[in-house]
Amino acid sequence: MIHSRASDNILAMKRPRILPVLVLICASFFSCVPRKKPTSVILIVLDTVRQDHLSLYGYPRKTTPFLERLGRESAVFDNAYSPMPNTVPAHASIFTGCYPSEHRVLHNGGRLENWTGDLLAEVLKKKGYQTGAVPGSSVLDSWHGLNRGFYFYEDGHFEHRLDNAKEKGSVTIAQHRNAEQVINWAIQWLDRKKPEKPFFLFIHFWDAHYPYEMPAGFSPVFKTDADFIKYLNDNRYMLKDRFEDINLYDNTIYNIDRNLDKFYKYLETAKLLDNTLIIITADHGEGLGQHSWYRHSRNLYQEQLLVPMIFRFPDKFKAGARFHDPVSLIDIAPTVLDYLKLINDMRSQGFSLMPLISGNGKPSRECLFSERRWYPEEKPKNDPNWAPGNKIAGVCGAWKLVWSDRENSELFNIDEDIFELDNLINSRPDKSKELDFKVNSHLKPAKTLPTQKQNIPEDQKIILESLDYAY
Repeated sequence: MIHSRASDNILAMKRPRILPVLVLICASFFSCVPRKKPTSVILIVLDTVRQDHLSLYGYPRKTTPFLERLGRESAVFDNAYSPMPNTVPAHASIFTGCYPSEHRVLHNGGRLENWTGDLLAEVLKKKGYQTGAVPGSSVLDSWHGLNRGFYFYEDGHFEHRLDNAKEKGSVTIAQHRNAEQVINWAIQWLDRKKPEKPFFLFIHFWDAHYPYEMPAGFSPVFKTDADFIKYLNDNRYMLKDRFEDINLYDNTIYNIDRNLDKFYKYLETAKLLDNTLIIITADHGEGLGQHSWYRHSRNLYQEQLLVPMIFRFPDKFKAGARFHDPVSLIDIAPTVLDYLKLINDMRSQGFSLMPLISGNGKPSRECLFSERRWYPEEKPKNDPNWAPGNKIAGVCGAWKLVWSDRENSELFNIDEDIFELDNLINSRPDKSKELDFKVNSHLKPAKTLPTQKQNIPEDQKIILESLDYAY
């Protein structure tokens, strides 16, 4: 085909006009394509909920029917450890991704001071996330420094006051809010957030912490019958005078579970489930009379260290999968950032669990560790559970060493001795020496746990005393 010079000139004149039109059409088309919003995150911590009292983990009582259903949609970890069985230090570890000997919050009167790394909420806030938190107890007051990165941190307005709340002068301590009130605050915040932006919401439930106050109108589901007493005796619960307390403990867990169910239904109705990662765990467990110890903090046996850990992904990734590998609360923050594909600006000692969950690898750790809270050298008047000196538990596969610089150390094969009753420290000197080296290697960067407590303001002392905590 032959083109004339005139037709070439006409085409040349049309070309500049056609190109802008094409650009406008393309731009218009792509702007109409919906972009996937960044995934939101809800982190739920159940205070003092030990793993083996959840029916999700095989407990014979149906304490957690909702969590059983949720577990079928989630990745569930069977060996998740608390880095310290104490509320404030454990939460500091969740938010920093570090052991207490690193972040230096070593008891419930501790404060996150001179911490130059980012907390999880700070990382997400910098990335444009709306951040909110609803603590269930004044033990997580903002003074401790764990509110860093949260636009909204509801540590006041505790509508529910216990009968034994203490008064000093004109100050009345509102100790905690119950599960229903926590859920109501969380829903209020979610209803007020901007729908176009992702969010990070932290929720904390206090109900399973002693003294187990039930909400008005709640009828206990479980009773201290013969079958329950037999179960407790068979499983080495030694304090028979506390059996009714254990029954109340189970009922509080059931009440938390039904409120979680209510919250989940809200998320469904609000159409938030399809774009939200939900994590449910606990800060630590509870003795409940095993090893003749009812509470937590002082000992490092499994009943105080093993906690539930559930990851419910928006697309139900790995729904129903169970993981037996030992993991820690310090792994939560790096896992969240890895899943969100965000740069980790934290000084985390934990590992992302995404390779393990996806089947592409495991955390590159030989052992994980749990540390005991700090006690002063002299026994305080308000602490009957005082036990000075360092104590560290190192879990390396089937072996667990509870190392102490003041008390007798203990060595257990936790696969064969689930109740930790057979101390092998003398009969297995090879394993004892091996784990002793690893525990001391863990502690070496921190040199030693601090031996000087922080200054605590008077109002914080009042809060701690009202919660029956020593400081």
